[in-house]
Amino acid sequence: MRCHKYRYSFYKWMKLKKWDPYAGFKKGYRYSNKLLPSGYYENQAWGALNKAWVGYMIAINKGEWDREEYYAKVIQKLQRQLGLEVSKFDCLN
Repeated sequence: MRCHKYRYSFYKWMKLKKWDPYAGFKKGYRYSNKLLPSGYYENQAWGALNKAWVGYMIAINKGEWDREEYYAKVIQKLQRQLGLEVSKFDCLN
């Protein structure tokens, strides 16, 4: 039992070292990029743009024309928000 007095509890150690285990989950820390007018952060919009392009290519290969139009609209919306050159699509005449 004598060795028990030398053990530190987690909370005692945390106070001693001033270590914050939840620092990565604080507001604004994870998404440190600028906020877009849509309410999303810039890096979230880039991820959505990448997924939209993948979905668009899959829709073309499968011949799903309604999904192709949907993804084309999403891609154009995200490109406008990010300030990129907006792509032109044949399905959106």
